[in-house]
Amino acid sequence: MAQKLSESEMKKRLEKLRNYERLYPELRRKYEEVKEENRQLKKTVAEQQALIEKLLLRVEELERMVFGGKRRPEDDDHTPLLPPDTDTPQPVQRTAKSYRRAEPEPEEVTKHTTAPIHACPDCGTSLRRKATVTRYIEDIPLPKKTVEEQTIERGWCPCCKQTKSAVPISPQLCTLGPNVRLYIPFAVTVLGQTFEKVKTYLRGVHGLAVSDGEITQILHEAHRKLLPAKREIEATIRASPVSHYDETTYPVQGGEQGNYAWVKTRADGPETVFLLGRTRGKGNAEEIRGPPSEQVGVTDDYGAYDNLFGKHALCWAHPLRKIRDLARSSVLPVRQRQSCRRTYLKFKELLRDVEAFITDEHSVREREEARQRFAERIASVMAPKKNDPLKMRTIKKTFSENMEQYLLCVRIPGVPMTNNKAERSLRHLVIKRLLSFGSRTQKGAQTMETLLSVLLTLWWKKPEDYFGELRALIAV
Repeated sequence: MAQKLSESEMKKRLEKLRNYERLYPELRRKYEEVKEENRQLKKTVAEQQALIEKLLLRVEELERMVFGGKRRPEDDDHTPLLPPDTDTPQPVQRTAKSYRRAEPEPEEVTKHTTAPIHACPDCGTSLRRKATVTRYIEDIPLPKKTVEEQTIERGWCPCCKQTKSAVPISPQLCTLGPNVRLYIPFAVTVLGQTFEKVKTYLRGVHGLAVSDGEITQILHEAHRKLLPAKREIEATIRASPVSHYDETTYPVQGGEQGNYAWVKTRADGPETVFLLGRTRGKGNAEEIRGPPSEQVGVTDDYGAYDNLFGKHALCWAHPLRKIRDLARSSVLPVRQRQSCRRTYLKFKELLRDVEAFITDEHSVREREEARQRFAERIASVMAPKKNDPLKMRTIKKTFSENMEQYLLCVRIPGVPMTNNKAERSLRHLVIKRLLSFGSRTQKGAQTMETLLSVLLTLWWKKPEDYFGELRALIAV
């Protein structure tokens, strides 16, 4: 039988119930606040973990750029698409003869000397069974400057009402000759020398003093004379079926347009043009491209090149390097690094198969079938995995979205897989930028872009008589 509650007990329980009813909304509100706070904290922790991962990878990348990285045997990569400095070449066994200088050709000999001997230089005894031995000494002359004194006749023409001279008379008493005017642009561009080094060489080797102003004037004059040659190079590149594009920093101290440089180079030839002292904006990409055409443009995945070409091919080497760096990262957790390593090995195998395919001749049907096979493999390799870090997921997503641009090299014969051609063209400019810190003025940047375009193109053509070819271009 149920026990009957006393009146005091009932009042006590009713009071407790009223307290619960009064506290419940407050507790419910606090619970919701804590629940929301917990949700926000989880979101913040996830964002901070992603940021920490990103910053750790960024710091690791910067440390590798500044200090270099220790190579491990398991990291050796012989993928041919990587730049030579990231490969580990196999040592080649050299012979003793390979360390000796080659014998000059007979037509190269400029001087003959004879060293006879009749008696021993120590005791004076006559020598017997004498024979001759031929040796060569290769050397260079240490030239000094030449000074030509000109005596120029001039006179008054009563018909033309003008003074005429046998040759043009310079307003300056002493001027620099044509060879100096050829050497200075060559030294500043092909050799990448600074003004100070050019002056030091001319003064130390030739005894010729040259000022900064004279060097600047010679470069501006060469720029003006070489503009037609630069336009011919641009026309040659536009007529090529494939061209490469890239960009890098190039500071201009008094510049008005920007601190970047652009390069465009022909895929099947040495012709290259530069734009210096510009921004990274799409307008400059359009300027260096020229009028729209059906030409294939090969680039990295920089946004300024989007929708710039009728046929746009992307570089495989860029995602390969990114995936490789993640696979070798020391800051990622073990599971993430292992996941990256598996992706890297599969992607490298895919890349080598594509490279092997495009090196052979194939019909249109064979190329289309291969594109479909490679597209299926890309979808498998680039499928997101549970342990992928955020950067890897981004790389996979971007590659999958641009799959057709990466596979353009499979569809169209003659399209390279990488943009290494443009990167090698920029390497010369990057070294010069490190030495000279760019240009002082916008006019100087425009002068330098003409000289680099013409003189480097001529140098990469490797003519037998470089300065003779340059003299013909610069003579107007």
